[in-house]
Amino acid sequence: MAKKEKQKSTTTTTKSTARWSFQKILDCFAYFGTACIAIALILSVIFKGNGDLFKAFSTVGNAIAYVLAMILAAFWVKRKRHIAWLICYIVFVVIIIVMYIVTLV
Repeated sequence: MAKKEKQKSTTTTTKSTARWSFQKILDCFAYFGTACIAIALILSVIFKGNGDLFKAFSTVGNAIAYVLAMILAAFWVKRKRHIAWLICYIVFVVIIIVMYIVTLV
């Protein structure tokens, strides 16, 4: 009888649910960004820099890299707790966003 109860408890505890933390989401985002950049580089070699597919993967990979860099830089600025770092960060992010949009159009 005690053996059956012990067996039941082990089967119920092996079930686990996946929990997505902010760090796991960033890791996943970085993984797909790296994949896009790798595919873009492979396609650039195949098509010698010409081709819409190469440009699409390159654009997505660059966008993901920019977003990740801005997010991680925001955490660094938050740890510094000085207004000068925050102002510079805001200026840098605005420049990146504006220049990225201008180069896309």
